Amino acid sequence: MPPKNAIVVGMPRSGTSMSAAIFANQGYLVAEESEKELRAPDEYNPNGYWEAETLIRKNVEVFKQCGFDGDNTWNFEPISKESADRINTLAPLDSHAEFVSSYNQKSPWVWKDPRLCYTVGYWWQLINPETTAVLLIKRDPKEIYNSFLRVKWRTLSKADKEDTYQRIADHIQFAENTIKSKGINCLTVNYSDFTTTPDSIAEQINATFGLQLTAADLNFDKNLNNNSLKGKLGIYADIIADKIPKPIVKLAKSLMPKKLYRLIFPLRN
Repeated sequence: MPPKNAIVVGMPRSGTSMSAAIFANQGYLVAEESEKELRAPDEYNPNGYWEAETLIRKNVEVFKQCGFDGDNTWNFEPISKESADRINTLAPLDSHAEFVSSYNQKSPWVWKDPRLCYTVGYWWQLINPETTAVLLIKRDPKEIYNSFLRVKWRTLSKADKEDTYQRIADHIQFAENTIKSKGINCLTVNYSDFTTTPDSIAEQINATFGLQLTAADLNFDKNLNNNSLKGKLGIYADIIADKIPKPIVKLAKSLMPKKLYRLIFPLRN
């Protein structure tokens, strides 16, 4: 049996990029023109994002069809329940059918975009369930919020924390309800399992997607987990530094020994 195509579903900053990379490193197609479509690695995702720009645009088109005008569902006004429910009733566009067909011609492929929490049911109408499965990534909401702070999507406030927690719950609940109602073949993995039970995770991915991974193929890097003690201190140091005039921070960086600067601000270049 050939490997199954993979749709990685989950909130931003929950480990979906790392998960998509697992498949990309096994030769899965991510984008037709990788150099043009894939966002370059940066300090927030040193190993890459593994999101095809065309897939993102197609998902935004689905949002427009259901009456939601935001570019995404985590940093803009939240999508209404009515709009979200409407997604699963939409008839697929011909251009979207052609998009899926273009990927099927180069299987196996992997899709990753947090918008899929809401759109996976729409796309499933066009997908062969015998050749594709979903990998749903879940993560502790507190860890996702800390990562949102890291990338400056949220501030250190009660309101932002509560909003983030609610968005996480809404995204995952909608995805789970869609997966269940449509009988989608899905493997659910908690981000923490990558570090606590990597051998088991590799075996589960193998069984679901027809691969032959080992724990080493998961590419989990604990140094990129900002929820360690060092990572949390770095996030809060970063927040404090943002409140200091940039010329002063720049002067401090030039005067401090490099090791001391990296100790105080581990998340800054």
